[in-house]
Parts: sequence; C-alpha cells; structure tokens
Amino acid sequence: MLLTVSTRSLQHVKRAKAPLQPMDIADFVAEELGLKGLNVNTSLLKGMGAKDLETLRDRADRARCPILVLVDEAVLDFGPVNGVAARERVERLGLAASKLGAPSVAVELGALPAENFDAYAANIKRVLAALDRFDTHLLIRPGTGAAGDPQRIADLIKKIGGFRIGSMPTFAHAAGTKDPDETLRRLSPYAQAMEASVKSFAKSGKHEAWDLGAYLECIRNVGYQNTLCIDYAAKTDPIGNIERARDLFAAVIDPVDEEEVDEEAE
Repeated sequence: MLLTVSTRSLQHVKRAKAPLQPMDIADFVAEELGLKGLNVNTSLLKGMGAKDLETLRDRADRARCPILVLVDEAVLDFGPVNGVAARERVERLGLAASKLGAPSVAVELGALPAENFDAYAANIKRVLAALDRFDTHLLIRPGTGAAGDPQRIADLIKKIGGFRIGSMPTFAHAAGTKDPDETLRRLSPYAQAMEASVKSFAKSGKHEAWDLGAYLECIRNVGYQNTLCIDYAAKTDPIGNIERARDLFAAVIDPVDEEEVDEEAE
C-alpha cells in the first residue's frame, strides 16, 4: 500500500523563508515528508493554464512523487436536470488530469435518489466514454444523505460497469455512518484510491476523532492494497499531524522487524 498526501493538507504549511508554492509541493512531500505521491485538489489549480499543469506534472515526476488523483472539490449532480453540466465539468477535469499525468479523477455526488438512479448511471456512462480519450478513471467519493449510502454507491458502480469506474472511500465519511467498518468493507472492493481523513492528535499520540489504526486494519482485511492518501483539512499544525498519521500508517503497512534492526546495529 502506497502512502500519499493531498495538496489540501499542505495549504497552511508555514515555512521560515517563503510560503510553499504549488510547483515546490512534490519536492517538499518527497524530501520532507517521505511520501510517494500526491492527490491534487482542484483549488490548487486555480488560474493555471495547460503549460502550468504540465510543469507541475514534470516537477512531480522528477521528485518521484507522481500525481495520482485529481480531486474535484465541487459537488456534482448527474441527474436529469444538472447532468449535462456535470458531464461537461468532468470532461474538463479529464483533460486537466491528462496534463497532470493523473490516472484518475475523483468527484463527490450531490444526490443519488432512487427514482433517478438509471439516469445517473446513464449520464456517468457518457462521462466515461469522454474520459476514455484521456485514459482516465472516474472515482466516486461518498457524499451526504443518499449520495453517501455505501450500498447505493456500490450498486451505481456495478450498474455502470467497466474498468474506468471505481470508488474513493474516505475515513471521514465512514466515521459519520452508523457502522464505519461495514461502510469501508462495502466500498473497498471498488476502491482504486482511499482517502485517510486526518484531524488532530492528542498528546498521547492517539487520533482524537476516530481510530485510524482500526480503519486501516479494516480495509487491509478486505484486501485493499492501493494508495492511501493522508488528507488533513485543518489549519493548525499540518506538518505535525501529517507526520503522526504517516508514522501510524507506516507502522502497520511496513512494520520494522526488531530482530533485523538489532542485526544491522551489530
């Protein structure tokens, strides 16, 4: 499992010399945080043109910290009324993802009512046909209400079918459901990426909002082995909280063998 980080996590990073610039993020993540990839939030790209996106991709590739998912921060409705606008937006995202070298675009659903279920599936199928031109996958992030129902999301993905559609579950969404473990178990089989939502840690080192270790074990137990993206949205101490989450996850994903450490020390 590959540990990555979202660009949203780094928006409040403070540095002594100068603020962290978009083009420097990949180097910072690789060198300072020791992480191996990026989920880029659309807010980072505001005002950028095609050449800027390609430069961002090149910088990420040189840092060996590739851009893996372009995460849309708008909530989209693929129903009969707003479906055309949603499809057009995802097509633009697909073009941006191709410039960034990102294999996937992730979007959050604004609604998923039972009466428009077939229309939703049909509109998203049309989007996949457009994304195929860019060799890009579409990942569904859980929304609120019916759009966050894990079984309904799974049913939508199955109805659409094909290899270009998948899910991107988030720990924050799972934590807000009645049974977080069951939510993660239902969505993980379709997941091509996973967002490990992080809040603050207590002085004891325990994550205060939900049990990150338990959630990680849950997805591992159902065979999830793709990317795990640390996503920290608060303003206070982003680096400290990202590092704590990184160390917690790394200890489970790639535990240090104490005997091997002792042998190397000798």
